[in-house]
Amino acid sequence: MTAFMVAGATAALGAGWKWLQGWQQHESYVAEGKAPPVRSSREREQKRRQKQKRKLRKG
Repeated sequence: MTAFMVAGATAALGAGWKWLQGWQQHESYVAEGKAPPVRSSREREQKRRQKQKRKLRKG
């Protein structure tokens, strides 16, 4: 049982490490102007709500 827990924790940490490296690379590209910044979920939600409001006003 312990071996499975250790294997699971190792896999999770490895995946987290890989994600962090990718995110840091993305931030580097944004700083250099090679990639557009990513919107936060709050910004995406606000834009979605604005679209819905405009749609309701039209029709």
